[in-house]
Amino acid sequence: MKKVIVAAFCAAFLLVQSASAQAVQEAKEAKKEMKAEKKLDKAEKKVMNAKTDRGISLTDDKTKLEKAEKKVEKARKKQMKSDAKDMKAQAKTRTKKADKVVDPD
Repeated sequence: MKKVIVAAFCAAFLLVQSASAQAVQEAKEAKKEMKAEKKLDKAEKKVMNAKTDRGISLTDDKTKLEKAEKKVEKARKKQMKSDAKDMKAQAKTRTKKADKVVDPD
């Protein structure tokens, strides 16, 4: 009887842990996506400031614009990385589901 109770407890624990890990992964993914969007918005604002000669800076306009463009490019790369991680996580969950369907141990 004890073995059945212990086995049931272990099975329940494994189910809860896997669901929790997936929730944590989704939360991290959402956080990365929000960071990427925030960075992109900030970079685009910097470009606008460089084009309209706003902001205090000792550098010339060309340098300000180049730096702002680099920031936009980095922000877009970060957003692409976030999207790639999202796609990878979705593929991983689909693979797990497919493995369970093919091989129901």
